[in-house]
Order: sequence, then C-alpha cells, then structure tokens
Amino acid sequence: MIALLIPALASAFDSVFHDGFEFPPNHGSPLGSNLDGVVDWSTSYTFVDAMKQSRDWITQDTDGGVWDTGDEACLDRDDNGYLRSLAPVLSNPGCSSPSYNAVATLFSFGDLAGHYPSGRYIVSYDGNATISYHFAAQKNLALSQPGRDVVDVDASQGGWMMRLTAIDTANPPRAIHVWMPGFDEHSGPAQLFHPDFLALVRRNRVLRFMDWMNTNNSGQQEFAQRPRLDDVRWTTGGGVPLEMMVELANRLDADPWFTMPHRASDDYLTRFAQRVHALLQTNRRVYVEYSNEVWNGQFTQSAYAAAMGSAAYGNVASAYERQLSWYGQRSAQTCELWKSAWGSQASRITCVLGAQAANAWTQQQAADCPLWTAGAPCTAHGLDAVAIAPYIGGYLGSPSTQDTVAAWSLDTLFDELTVGGALAGGPGGGALALSAGWIDAHRSVAAARGLHLVSYEGGQHLVGYSGAENNAALTALFTGANRDARMGTVYASHLAQWRDHGGELFMHFTASGGYDKWGSWGAVEYIDTPATPKQQALLQFIAANPCWWPGCE
Repeated sequence: MIALLIPALASAFDSVFHDGFEFPPNHGSPLGSNLDGVVDWSTSYTFVDAMKQSRDWITQDTDGGVWDTGDEACLDRDDNGYLRSLAPVLSNPGCSSPSYNAVATLFSFGDLAGHYPSGRYIVSYDGNATISYHFAAQKNLALSQPGRDVVDVDASQGGWMMRLTAIDTANPPRAIHVWMPGFDEHSGPAQLFHPDFLALVRRNRVLRFMDWMNTNNSGQQEFAQRPRLDDVRWTTGGGVPLEMMVELANRLDADPWFTMPHRASDDYLTRFAQRVHALLQTNRRVYVEYSNEVWNGQFTQSAYAAAMGSAAYGNVASAYERQLSWYGQRSAQTCELWKSAWGSQASRITCVLGAQAANAWTQQQAADCPLWTAGAPCTAHGLDAVAIAPYIGGYLGSPSTQDTVAAWSLDTLFDELTVGGALAGGPGGGALALSAGWIDAHRSVAAARGLHLVSYEGGQHLVGYSGAENNAALTALFTGANRDARMGTVYASHLAQWRDHGGELFMHFTASGGYDKWGSWGAVEYIDTPATPKQQALLQFIAANPCWWPGCE
C-alpha cells in the first residue's frame, strides 16, 4: 500500500506543510544536516509507523526467563522479514540447537527518558497471531479487535515490547504497522514522517542520508539487495529505502545527499540513479558521494579500497597511496554512471569527493589519482566538490590528556575551544584556529583543481576515544558543554569561520542524538525539546546568512 501511495504524496503534502510560505522554509539556507540513524534506541522518532524503527526480532524463552536466546539465525522469515512461523528452520545457516518459544521486538528502548510520544498506539496487521505488549505498553482489550490492537503507552516508563507467542502458519501476521498517537491505518500511510521530525529538519537545504543508508561497513552490492518499502523494518541491512529518502527530500524541498555502498556494482549505481531521477522533484539537486570516509581505517570500506587499489595498480607507491588513488577512481566512475543515467539533466548532480579534514594531501591524492594511468586525474570525470569534516575540539578526547581535560571547568574548556592555551602542547589559538587551518589548506587544493569546498559533517567533536570514552568525568564535562549556552556562541563562530575561509555548503552532524560517552552529536538531544543552544545557533545562522556561493539559489 505504501509503495502505491508515494508518487502522489508530495503535492498533497505540500499544500498543507507549505501553507503560508512564499518560499520553502529552507530557501536560501547555507546549511544542511546529516540525519540520525534509524534504530529503535534513537532519540528521533522519525516515522509515524513505529514498526519501521523497531529492533530486529529477538528470540526468547519465556519458560526459562531467557531474554535473548541468540537463535535469530533460526527464524522462519519471508522476503520482507515477517515471521511465517515460530518453528526454527534448522537448515538456515548458523542455526544450531534453538531453544526459544517466543519472538519479540522493541520500541524506543534506549535512554530516551520519556522523550517519545505517550498515548494510544494502533497496531494494525493482516493474518493471525497471539501478540502481547510489555513494559511501557498495555493492550486496551475493550477497544482492540482482530487485526487491530489498541495499545496504551506511557513513555515515562521507558521503552516497550511486542511479543509473538503463537503464529497461524496458514495465515501468518504480515503488513504489521504500529501507528503513533494521532495516526492510524487511515491517516498514517499518507503522513509517513512524524511532524516533530519534519519540524526539526525543515530549515536544512540538504539532507545527508549516510546513516539512513547504513553506509559504513555496508554489504550491499546488487540492486536486488536494497531495502524495500514493504520490509517489516528499516533498522537492519541496507537501512531506509531510497524511495523514502527521496520522498522526504521532496516534502521538505531539500536536496538529498546519497553515500553509495562501497561494494555497489555499476548496475546498482545506475539503477539507483535512475530511480532517484524518476522520483525526485525536478527543481531539486542531488549530491552523490562514493561511500563515507574511505580514508578512515576504522571502516571496512577503507580496507576494501586498499585491497582494490593493490589489485588494480600492483605493488607501486605506498599502500595508502594505492587506496586513495583507487578511491578517487571509483568516485569518478560513480559520478560518470550517475550523470550518464540522468542524461540531459546531469547538471543537477553534484559529485562529491571526500577527504580527511586534518590532511589536505588526502584530497590531492584522490582528486589527482595518479596511479589510475588510464583515467587520471579523477577531476576530469565530472567531480564537482571536495567535502571535509572541519570539526572542532576532537583532540580534547585523547587518552593521553584525558585526566587533565577531565579536571577542567567549563570555563577552561570553552577558553581552549575559542582562544587556546589551556592544554599544554595544544594547537595555537585553540580548536577554532586549528579548524580554520584545515579549511584554508583544503580550499587551496580544491581551488587549484576547480572543485568547490563543502563539508559533509561538522560541528563540535567533544568525545573520548581509544579508552577515554570510559572516563566518566570527561564525558560529564563534554556533555555539559554541549548543553551550555556558550556552545551556541562557539557554533556561531565555527559557521562564520567556515563562510569567511571559503567554504560553501555546510552539513552539520547530526540533526538529533542523545548525549553520552559515544558523543554529543545531535543539534538536539530529543526532538520534542528543540530549543537547544546548538539548534538555535544553526537556525540563527540560516536566518542571517543566505547562501553566498554562485548558483546556490
């Protein structure tokens, strides 16, 4: 049903959402945003159908009190991930000695502290099964009927669980939808995205879907592996279907930024491009990037590019030079495939080459790709822009200085960010000055190659790493700084510096996300509390700084 509705949704939605606006609210905006990953513990409740953001099936032993028996490999699933029965499929790869009698899924099960909608949820489904609800949820027996459960949820009690203890194998449950309060099987399919989520991101010029696509460490290779609209959930595998990403861009009059899977075949890239061309509004642009941070060794796409570079070029130069040259080569090929697929409208595509902010040489090597003797330089194949992540403050999470920094006051931390001098051996001028130097270096390399300079991520980078993430005092300092009004002032300086040093489109990381030892990335912690210093600074910069580069209108 959802697949049939999507082509007609944008125009119907625009008449409501844009009512009273002469232009879309992101008209002239110089900023974009990455979107938080679609997982059940995310602080962003993205879709009105919460089933799409539920956790993958968990096998349970209710008799033995075992929360997770670890038998997920044994599950009898259909092509869309729905359960056909509770009986284990012993022939499934990885299935061995299963011991479960129930299967469950979770909703809003992270540390959300009540920041998701309480109220009446409608669970609609086809087929027959015995379904129960637990923790923050209670089935309203008086209002429920076969195929339509009414569930009362109290978010202050934490997350909640749906459990299946019996399945009619002749008519198993499918098309399961969990409509959030205010929506049901009649209004939900047309709304799709939760209004709170739309309100949070509506001022952004561009939306980067890296985490929606599960780009890092992706295993997708062929187009048939892509996520589908009718999948039971979009929290696993390849993430959110491309049709939903395009639909969001259409509704918000935003440009989508796709980060293509590093293993994607030429056919995958071409068919993805063709599908986007068919669905995206004709007044929108599209940003295309081959994978994400291929220079970064923590991701499998880095090792993949290194192996492909060695296979393509042999034992020449260094392993890292081979990796970067091949990354440039595949980025150029990705660009050519997309622009060929779009034909006469190829000018609507911005092909992006990623580079490490702290090392402009990574841009130079990938852009020039000197080891690709048949095609160098890569900039001759349609690449339009280089993208960096000019974060501020990342060095403050180092394990070597964690005890010193953890003992600081917030005053000392903000002094280090803005003027420096608080950390022995730290960068002259502090975190902002360090970032400015990176921008200048990349701007010089990009200008010499006819490339625009944009950011793919940016903002603060206060987080411990390599063990320092477990320093509770350090985490408390960093999360406190992100909630402090002075962080809004730092953001204002960060954005103005980007503009004044020759940067163009700036993509913040990220729209929303909880603050903990793994980072405080969100412009907001919770989407029901959007008035944060960081979010206000972003909105104020948009209002005061219409996009300044040629052709941005």
